[in-house]
Amino acid sequence: MWAQAYEWTCSVASVTWVLQSTGTAYTEIDQYTAREEVLHALGYPSCVNETYGAMSSTCLQDGLEQYGLESEQAWVTFDQAYAICSGTTGLINPVGMYHYMAIRGVTGDSLSVANSAEGYCGVYSTLSRSQFNALGPVQIIAIRP
Repeated sequence: MWAQAYEWTCSVASVTWVLQSTGTAYTEIDQYTAREEVLHALGYPSCVNETYGAMSSTCLQDGLEQYGLESEQAWVTFDQAYAICSGTTGLINPVGMYHYMAIRGVTGDSLSVANSAEGYCGVYSTLSRSQFNALGPVQIIAIRP
């Protein structure tokens, strides 16, 4: 199923990255097998589907909670995002992209992201202030420390 679902499951890839990078789940299997597991855990088609991608940030938060990760969703400015990304991981969704990415931290004056669709809307592994502002508004689902 993952092969067919790949194009509309950036949210699944981002949740998987958070789970694997924090050592929470699926650390002993490859990312593609892990993504298949996450897709089922999040809920297909109720949370993630080929028509809308992620149905809501709430379903992604609920999915993270299934793995014991508490999170908080917020609409943020670049400076708020930078502060959050400096201290935790999670998901970031610039609405102008309609695309979730995982938060990797910060690099210089940019946000560092794990983007499963590298290059989409000109975003590779970092999100600059100007990209952030052009693609906003932006929501973050931050993992609580």
